[in-house]
Amino acid sequence: MTTLKLNNKADFINSFLSPIGKLTENTVIKVREKEFVSTSSSADGTLIVHCVYSQSNDVSETLFLNIPDINKLIKVLACIQEDQVELSFNNNNIEHRSATVGFKYHLLEDGIIDPPSVDISKIKQIEFNTVFSVDQQTVNQLVKGSTFTTDTDKIYFYTENGQVFATLTDRQRHNVDSFTQLISTNVKGDDLERELPIGFETIRIISSIRFTELKVHINTKLNVFLFQLICNDTNISIVSSGYVG
Repeated sequence: MTTLKLNNKADFINSFLSPIGKLTENTVIKVREKEFVSTSSSADGTLIVHCVYSQSNDVSETLFLNIPDINKLIKVLACIQEDQVELSFNNNNIEHRSATVGFKYHLLEDGIIDPPSVDISKIKQIEFNTVFSVDQQTVNQLVKGSTFTTDTDKIYFYTENGQVFATLTDRQRHNVDSFTQLISTNVKGDDLERELPIGFETIRIISSIRFTELKVHINTKLNVFLFQLICNDTNISIVSSGYVG
C-alpha cells in the first residue's frame, strides 16, 4: 500500500482533474516523484490535453492510476472537507479514511485504457512560426460570443495590422452568423496570411480553466495549434489539429 498526499485538494481538482474531465471520461494518471501527469485525447484524436501537476510524492517508481470515470473521482474528492488529503493506493483502488469521510474508488487494470501515443515533448520541439498570448477575459468573451453563433462550432484565427483576431463562423456554409473579436496585440513571428480554423471545443475547455498565462503557438504549414497554460502548480498543453477550411 502506498500513501498519496494531496497538498491542495481544490487546486488539484480545478487545475488538473477538471481539464482532463472536459475531454474524456477515463484517463491514466502517472504518479512520479515530483509530479502527477496525464495525457488524454478526444474520441477522434484531433484534440490532446497533457497536464502536469507539480507536487512531491513519496514514490520510488512511477505508479499508474487507471481512472475509469474522472468526473466521479472529482465528485468524491469534493466531499472531503479538508484541503490536505491522504489517499491510500492499493493497486486496484484508491481509499480515503478520516474522522468524517471515507470512500473506496476502484481502478481499472493496466492496459484497459489506451492513452494517446503522442509525444508531447516532440510536439513542443516543432518550429511554431506564430506565437501570441491571450488573457482570461478574452477567452471568456469568446465563449459569450458563441451563444450568438449557434450554427457553427468553428473558430478562425487571422492577423491584421499586427494583431490577432478570431471569428466564430463556418466559411464552408452559406448564411451562417459570425462573431469577430480582437484577441491579442502581443504577437511574435509570421502574420497569419489566411484564416486558420479549429474546433471551438478547444476554447470551451480553456475557458473552464483559471489560468495565469496562456500562449498560443501555431505552425501554419502543419496546421497544428499548441495552447500552453500555466495555472498555479499545473502546466497544461492542449494540442489541436486545424480544419481544412
